Amino acid sequence: MRNSLALVAAVAGIGSPSVDDRTTLIRGARVFDGSGAPAVVENVLIHGDRIVAVGKKIRAPAGSKVIDARGLTLIPGLHDLHTHMRSPAFDGPDDLPKSYAGYLRHGVTTVNEFSVSGEMIAPIREMTGQSTGAAGTVTAPNLKLAIRFGVPGGHGTEYGWGNFFTLQVQTPRAAHLAMARALAYKPDVIKVFADGWRYGRGSGLDSMNQPTLAAIVRDAHAAHIPVITHTVTLAGAKLAASAGVDALGHGVGDALVDDELIALMKANGTGYVPTLVVYEPQQDRSFTPAEWRELRPPERAQEQERLARPIEPIPELDSKRWTIMRENVRRLKAAGIRIGIGTDAGIGGVYHGSSTIREMRWLTLLGHTPAEALVAATAASAGILRESADHGRIAPGQRADLVLVGGKPDERIDDLYDVRRVFVSGRDVPLKPLRDALDSTAMSPLPLHRMTGPIDTGAGRGGRTDLDTLPVESTDSGVDHSHLDFARPDQGEDKRLFMVAHLGSAPKPYAQLILPLTKGAVQLADARGFAGVAFEARGAGQYRLLFDSYGLDGSANFAAPFAADQSRQEIRIPFSAFRSRDDKAVLDPARLRAVIVRLDGPPDGKAWLELARLRFYRADP
Repeated sequence: MRNSLALVAAVAGIGSPSVDDRTTLIRGARVFDGSGAPAVVENVLIHGDRIVAVGKKIRAPAGSKVIDARGLTLIPGLHDLHTHMRSPAFDGPDDLPKSYAGYLRHGVTTVNEFSVSGEMIAPIREMTGQSTGAAGTVTAPNLKLAIRFGVPGGHGTEYGWGNFFTLQVQTPRAAHLAMARALAYKPDVIKVFADGWRYGRGSGLDSMNQPTLAAIVRDAHAAHIPVITHTVTLAGAKLAASAGVDALGHGVGDALVDDELIALMKANGTGYVPTLVVYEPQQDRSFTPAEWRELRPPERAQEQERLARPIEPIPELDSKRWTIMRENVRRLKAAGIRIGIGTDAGIGGVYHGSSTIREMRWLTLLGHTPAEALVAATAASAGILRESADHGRIAPGQRADLVLVGGKPDERIDDLYDVRRVFVSGRDVPLKPLRDALDSTAMSPLPLHRMTGPIDTGAGRGGRTDLDTLPVESTDSGVDHSHLDFARPDQGEDKRLFMVAHLGSAPKPYAQLILPLTKGAVQLADARGFAGVAFEARGAGQYRLLFDSYGLDGSANFAAPFAADQSRQEIRIPFSAFRSRDDKAVLDPARLRAVIVRLDGPPDGKAWLELARLRFYRADP
């Protein structure tokens, strides 16, 4: 019998019902504890967010909840170390609660989220309860929220999301300064786009040098934060391993791994997260019956559309890379390198939750036993996060992230699709509401913040708006994208925003300033009761004001044009003037996330705009 004596004694002494309901005994399950040892029938006692005892003779304290798990297998919660949860993996708007639900539905209780910025971390933790440890308004797995780093002209910077979304550095000195800014947000993970190879298509992008990457790693590890890289070449893998990163993300696809890389990975404790499912050719891929049943309606519709088309040939570059990547998993497994589970879910066709199990099945096709694939998704992945002491196994003192599964997934990996119960930090997650939400076409509810009028009048401090949100720039996409500089005086009463756009070479370039209406533009702003948006402007040209609206793809955002000249003028744009490319869309003032000021112009041109007193206005009485 394994137990924590102090915790068991505390649980045994519980008397009040309000405390007893935090204690659960899972009785008679086949327990696969994540260590790789064979499953055995045992009882598992949970108190609060921790496992307190494991053994055949463990009994439930008086008043405890008892779950009869005979005939089921209990495993540690699964991990996915590489996701983009703000992207649904099919043509549709972002819906974070549904992305979270997809993981919980499939027993994934710890997820690395690589599609957020520093400003998004606090509001996500707030609405999921992970800032307080209490239940949040949005049900979620344990989220590991990352801040992203890259190099100018490198991967992760070419989509026009701005320097704030992917912090761009190319020297150790710049890396230390940027890490100081990043660490102030208390991220859980640092993601580094270190490798610029684009799989043989074109000349590739810029890569990060070893001293800069090593500087990021030193600062992250000093804060007890893991670093995972985007690494896709053998040379890039050696550079990243020598810098001491915790894992290579994606995996080597240009050449077979060699003894030098293996030695570097062993010497520096570097793991491997191959994300096979994002590289698996989709032209002819198939689904097991269990996997197909678990797809959401829009996911199934996308796959049915693909299956209805003639099978296209797999491009030679993709086929070669896929062969190399599979062989590299075999070689690294044979060499004893720690392999974790990640998917790159959110990329087209890589679905949230179900793809995690698909990734595990690929490991079983490349030399892992089902039990070894389970270890990769549990204890090994927790180790990559530098959190082996906290979660990833079923043992006293570990966080109670647990999954009850029908069948024997340590022998048949597809049994993982038969999830019966999920515990996240000791909480028994109701699965039916999550399944119902995933099957619904309605957008998930999010916390709502009532607007009072001012958006950015200069009353904010530290470069922030009146709403205590941080304006950030974004542009058109491409390596040759546009750039936006913006500033305002720190002192005085007239704190006007001044913007200068250096337009890129795209046919219709643009640069824009995003002014979130809630922190990070994660939660929703309610502007009902107002008639539109007003501001003072001075400029030279044509501009657009847009709303980031929840439930719409960014390309369909509501927009309204306005003009400005050299004289300051008051501009009022009523909500009725905003139009979307989606003819069926209706502007809902209670589903706003940000106001966006866009500067357009000719390729290689410049545009400027001065903005002040941005606010919602009410209709005249």
